[in-house]
Amino acid sequence: MERVDGTPCFSARLVDRHWLAPGILELRLTRPEGVAFIPGQFLRLEMDGYERDYTMVSTPDAETIDFCIAMVDGGRFSSDIQNADIDATFQLTGPHGHFVFQGPANPAVFVATGTGVAPFVAFCRSGVGTGLLLHGVGTPGRLIYRDILQSALRDYVPCISRSSENMGRPDNAFPGRVTHYLEQQLKPGTYDFYLCGRGAMIRDATALIDEKFGDSRLYIETYD
Repeated sequence: MERVDGTPCFSARLVDRHWLAPGILELRLTRPEGVAFIPGQFLRLEMDGYERDYTMVSTPDAETIDFCIAMVDGGRFSSDIQNADIDATFQLTGPHGHFVFQGPANPAVFVATGTGVAPFVAFCRSGVGTGLLLHGVGTPGRLIYRDILQSALRDYVPCISRSSENMGRPDNAFPGRVTHYLEQQLKPGTYDFYLCGRGAMIRDATALIDEKFGDSRLYIETYD
């Protein structure tokens, strides 16, 4: 099916959902026939008249379509997702977006905060195995997909911003924000930066990259 504007539209059923961390769900839907996407793209979910955009963490050839979703306290869509029965139907449109891996022209630096790590999970599951990944979280318990990312990428650095939270901290963790790592630890050079996360991080990292790594390329996806 297609919308009036020509955007592909699909129906999918809820197969499973489970908590990845407090306030973060993985939603698993059946894969409708005809759905095709590039890792890093997103689909628009529609339910009960509400729409939200979510990046797939599954690969384009997987049997299901999986999403990593941050729940919003009191949010109508979040409530619907948590309370939906197995086999409930969601409407999907897309794919949308251009935040996809561009290839190894320059060393890749993937920078994520929170659930902004989702496109990088899709990259890694689809075969991307080089690059530095910085995942910024407040506490170690929110390092979702850590095992997948660490096994796929040799250079995986969790950035823990709450220095008092030591329990469960990986040995290779950096004590600070992702922007602090870029400023203090990343060697001078020309990189392909992929930034995905909160607008404040995107703003601060972009300014820092312009100042310190001015010949680099920059790709941005904002999660707010």
